[in-house]
Amino acid sequence: MTALAALSALCLTAVGWGAASAQTVPLQSAAERQLLAQLNEVRAQGVTCPGSGRRPPAQTLMPSAQHAQAARLQATYMGQSGRVSHDGPGGSTPRIRAASTGIDAVSVTEIIYMSGGLNPEQAMQWWLNSPVHCFWMTEGRYTHAGASVIQSSRGTAYVVVLSSGQR
Repeated sequence: MTALAALSALCLTAVGWGAASAQTVPLQSAAERQLLAQLNEVRAQGVTCPGSGRRPPAQTLMPSAQHAQAARLQATYMGQSGRVSHDGPGGSTPRIRAASTGIDAVSVTEIIYMSGGLNPEQAMQWWLNSPVHCFWMTEGRYTHAGASVIQSSRGTAYVVVLSSGQR
């Protein structure tokens, strides 16, 4: 099965979206809204990241249903598999998942975290203490983002997809 076919199957079965609603995402949860709000606060203030030093303030990220849908694909996969990975169903990558939701951007990245409980603040603190995650979530070229938080018996998966503007 190709990565895109596996993605479609995951999207339609695990998340329960029908073909008619493939371009929409259910209303965001409080945890998902909190993640994006905290991310925008960090970006507005600027932050010192481990390994890369002071990151200047960056523009507010525009929330995007397409980005949230791409994030939900990976968060669902992580919740079902218990794997904390950027590799998704069928070997899909963040760029493949983003493209499957209609995102056609020069730059796409994904930040992920998984824990035993629902605590968006804990996810944000972990990302801020990680050199690579802190750097990318404060990258000035990113203009759009979407978040997903999926609770499962294997843990709570947190995924944020960020991108530059559409090509």
